[in-house]
Amino acid sequence: MQFTIKNIIGKLHLWLGLASGIIVFIISITGCIYVFSEEMKSVFYKDRNQITLPTSGTERLPISQLTQIAEKAIDNKYTFQNIVIPNFEGHTVSFIFQDTDEDKFLYPNYVKFNKTVFINPYTGEVVKVENTKWEFFNVIFWVHITLFLGYNPVSHILVVGAVWIFVFSLLSGLYLWWPFKKNQRKQSFSFRWTSSTKWRRKNYDLHKILGFYFLPFALLAALTGLLWASEDFNKAVKWVANAGIEQEEKPLKEPTKGIYSLSPLDDILKQTLNEIPESKFLLIRRHPNDKVPYIVRSYVDEALNFTRIEMYYDRNSAELLGRQTFKDKNNGDKVQALNYDLHVGSIGGLPTKIIMFIMSLTMASLPISGFLIWRGRKKKSSKRKSNKKSLVTH
Repeated sequence: MQFTIKNIIGKLHLWLGLASGIIVFIISITGCIYVFSEEMKSVFYKDRNQITLPTSGTERLPISQLTQIAEKAIDNKYTFQNIVIPNFEGHTVSFIFQDTDEDKFLYPNYVKFNKTVFINPYTGEVVKVENTKWEFFNVIFWVHITLFLGYNPVSHILVVGAVWIFVFSLLSGLYLWWPFKKNQRKQSFSFRWTSSTKWRRKNYDLHKILGFYFLPFALLAALTGLLWASEDFNKAVKWVANAGIEQEEKPLKEPTKGIYSLSPLDDILKQTLNEIPESKFLLIRRHPNDKVPYIVRSYVDEALNFTRIEMYYDRNSAELLGRQTFKDKNNGDKVQALNYDLHVGSIGGLPTKIIMFIMSLTMASLPISGFLIWRGRKKKSSKRKSNKKSLVTH
């Protein structure tokens, strides 16, 4: 049998697609669910996010006091990893506590502890202690990025490998499907079904036509996902974005010696809000390494991640050691900053999020429709062979 380039690509498209199909389906369907996770949380989690303002006064308790309350709520077993502080009334302050064991396999073993404490900032009341380890959207997130295996070489190879195969499948599918003859194009870009159209034809059209129209968005989702999952790809993209010039990170200012704060978190919060009063949310991150300063992210736009302003404060003195906005970043870091908004579709607001939602759902269907095409052809081939045998015997 003579193999042409198209024949070889067709075989690779088929067998690589079948091999990675279940992983592509899992990543796509969980991504589809996660696109509107924040919107769904605002609806379903009102009990832990929203509060009624006190009748007398709206002064918030110091963040240091709220931190002590949150740590006490989990029996002082851990110190916080993140604090999420809304800069508007009627919302709880949340404290996230997490601990992982990087030597363990599977998500339940890898994540040892993950709870979020929601506190009324005006009264200090613990509104809810959420077992975030098993919270629905958090589980969906971990399935999406690690297939529920936890961070390890196995999950890395499976996820990165499947996404690269998916990229190949999209491009090879376009090549295999593209109608090079003009008289084929009318029936290739739209559904031309009639009452007599068989389900196999409909399935084939769904596979190729939907795949074609959503291909740019699917490639965007796959490549932005790889920017996170693959360190080598991340470095390559940044190298290209920076025109091959190595960009060194600007070092943070050294903290002034002999200066201490009695309440660093309170001072940090006060400084940040004075500096950026338009903040919608603040996130204070405490890195596990005690030598790393507090990282404070000011989200000036609730819907966009890349517009955030990052500030670095010394843990002991609350001294500002550095500040960075999007425009301060080099081109490679700008691509990195845009990555989340591009990946989930928030970059263009609701319209692009809807597109990414439909795209993820469509991409989840491609392995299924592709499998049905393969199975249908296999059955057809077996039937032909059976008919030939029966003719020979008679």
